[in-house]
Amino acid sequence: MRSVKSALMIKKYDRPKTSFLTQLLIRFRQFAFPGSKNYWEKRYSLGGNSGQGSYGKSAEFKSELLNKFVRENGISSITEYGCGDGNQLAYAKYPQYIGLDISAQAVKLSSKLFLEDTTKNFFVYDPNDFKANKQRFTADLVLSLDVIYHLVEDEVYRKYLINVFNSAKKYVVIYSSNQEIPRILYSRHVRHREFTRHIEEWFPAWELKDIIKNNRSLSDTRINEPSVDFFIFKAR
Repeated sequence: MRSVKSALMIKKYDRPKTSFLTQLLIRFRQFAFPGSKNYWEKRYSLGGNSGQGSYGKSAEFKSELLNKFVRENGISSITEYGCGDGNQLAYAKYPQYIGLDISAQAVKLSSKLFLEDTTKNFFVYDPNDFKANKQRFTADLVLSLDVIYHLVEDEVYRKYLINVFNSAKKYVVIYSSNQEIPRILYSRHVRHREFTRHIEEWFPAWELKDIIKNNRSLSDTRINEPSVDFFIFKAR
């Protein structure tokens, strides 16, 4: 695995400048944004899916690494915050799995896909009702894949991380970008953050053990997007 020190040496991000008219359009779209929960619920209800990161080469790349990590570290239980439509999970080999998603429609899709698999259970994620379900959702390994940069609201983002780390016994694995980039440059449901800085500040009982860089040639990541990589945290 690539060392943390070398992986943290990220090149300065450059993005082509947008026109004044384009910036106005982006600002309007962000102003009209209905919120993360409503956005994803509507997206799935209208027949949308979890996005390109849960399909194709990107899904294969993530599953290969995660299956190996689960096997080599003797993981017996996994909880994922943001299971989506379940397509990414189709590649997984997990002993026991709980999938959570803020979209009730996504939970229905995943439940239907794995209807006959007794090792997998799915629940609607209520960020404000975590204490009541903490025991049920606690696992050796907690996953967050392609979720953090979709949490555009500060309070939603903070509460999500609190729930993720409070339900993990041994490891947390996050697959995300890790750069602060002005939200105006992206779609209304995307916000890139330097989340490792917040984890270091908010969760001192957890240590960043490894960063595994995403091989762009094996993924569907757009060339002008910030790198989305694996960040592995371990309880101290």
